[in-house]
Amino acid sequence: MLIDILNIAIILLNLLIAFFVLFNNTKNKVNVAFFVFVILTALWVTTLFFFYNITDSYYVLILGRLNFVTAIFFIFFLLYFIYLFLDKPFKINKYVPWLFLFETIILSFITLATDLVDRTEIVRGAERITIYGPLYLWFVIHFLFYLLLSLFILFKQFLKSKDKKKQQIFLLIIGIVFPVAVTAVTNIIVPLVLKDYSLQKYGTSAVLAAIFLVSYAILRFNLMNIRVVVTEVLAIFLSIASFLEIFNFFNQSTFARAVIFAVTFIITIILIQLIIKEANRQQEMERLNKELQKVTTDLKAANKELQRLDDAKSEFLSIASHQLRTPVTIIKGYASMIIEGSYGKVSKKIVAVMKNVALANDRLLNLIENLLDISRIEAGRLEFDLKEVDLAEVVRPIVADFQQKAKAKKLKLQFFENEKVPKVVADTKKISEVISNVIDNSVKYTPAGEIIVSLHEEGTSVVFSCQDTGLGILSEDLPRLFHKFVRGKDMMKVHTEGTGLGMYFARTVVENMGGRIWAESPGKNRGSKFCFSLPLADKKKAKKIKTV
Repeated sequence: MLIDILNIAIILLNLLIAFFVLFNNTKNKVNVAFFVFVILTALWVTTLFFFYNITDSYYVLILGRLNFVTAIFFIFFLLYFIYLFLDKPFKINKYVPWLFLFETIILSFITLATDLVDRTEIVRGAERITIYGPLYLWFVIHFLFYLLLSLFILFKQFLKSKDKKKQQIFLLIIGIVFPVAVTAVTNIIVPLVLKDYSLQKYGTSAVLAAIFLVSYAILRFNLMNIRVVVTEVLAIFLSIASFLEIFNFFNQSTFARAVIFAVTFIITIILIQLIIKEANRQQEMERLNKELQKVTTDLKAANKELQRLDDAKSEFLSIASHQLRTPVTIIKGYASMIIEGSYGKVSKKIVAVMKNVALANDRLLNLIENLLDISRIEAGRLEFDLKEVDLAEVVRPIVADFQQKAKAKKLKLQFFENEKVPKVVADTKKISEVISNVIDNSVKYTPAGEIIVSLHEEGTSVVFSCQDTGLGILSEDLPRLFHKFVRGKDMMKVHTEGTGLGMYFARTVVENMGGRIWAESPGKNRGSKFCFSLPLADKKKAKKIKTV
């Protein structure tokens, strides 16, 4: 009686799980294969249940053959489900599954329509004795082949897998394949070899609950929420136990058992509702993740378009700068000739005007050169001729050139050569531009006081330093000072003609020479200090390179 009740409970449980998995995602092949496998297993248990509870020999024979057929199909779909669940672990010819299915159908037809597999069933009270036909061995080979192949695939993947996937495969082996193997022994091997049919009634029903509970955990929750799985497993087992209580399994009154079952059933419904909410939450997270992926894709496309526009901008700057340089150079030449009197004597007023024209032209030419440098940097065409350089010899004439400009503002400009510094690896022309840019900025933005330029050795580098008593730099401006088109707020008020490209160019040059550049300032109107470092000379590095 207990086994029959347990069989009924397991059949219902199988059906619930099968439909839950299917409707969770009807388009997923893994879910569909699992659904068919569970349905066939439920049919297998159903036919076995009626097989032992009907006494008419004719119907017992039909049920016996149906039991064989469901076993033939469910072991096929077990292999198919495992193959899909493991994401097709090996490649096979597309016709092989169809050949396997064809063999399964042929064997099922022969089993159901002829007596070649199941010849007859003898009914002796509660006992059933199967008289096998000549093709029963085909059924045994079919069942064991698919079972052993499933085990082989699982164990092979188990050894190769790691972490969560390894746990999934382990649960498949313990929860599905192992119980099916036990059933194969009780329902196929023992009756065939020992002619003992007493275990057939117990083989399937003793293990099927664990099979589908574990499989459901793997499929639905993917081992992501163990608490939910354990809760549902306990709830279902509790319901089954309460269901058994109604039939006086634990010797309590029928009313008390019915109350226990009712309470347990209500609790189970509540738990399942919570599980459904959890499942919906996970689905919502999956939906949000898909939307996030879409947004990420859109951002990548937008970034690609921005990159294209940036490249177009850089190309435009390069072309425009080249086109502008020629007429500006011509203007500079004519202005110089007019000032020098090459076209005859001109008034002092005209000379003063032409000097202003020349100064404005120089600023424009400097801007064009900066733009050209930036376009070369962004296009990866800025070349460096690196060699051993005595940085003191580079700094000395530049400081001398700025002395007149500093005196005009009544500033004290000094270069302290307080120690003999070693040579560095640098491009003389480009590092001269950087030094000129730094000193020029100090002169521009220092209303009064002094500017001190120095060199010193520090570790494996030589450090250039230019410290002034000028406007200083706000703390919020320091991190972005070496970016394109960036200038400090106070600097824009004092000197409006700046482009914000000089420090960006300086950073690019220094970094491409293997050094670094930085600025320090205690705050507004407290001066600033610009420094850069270059690596000590190494003859191996003294070669012509190109930025990438």
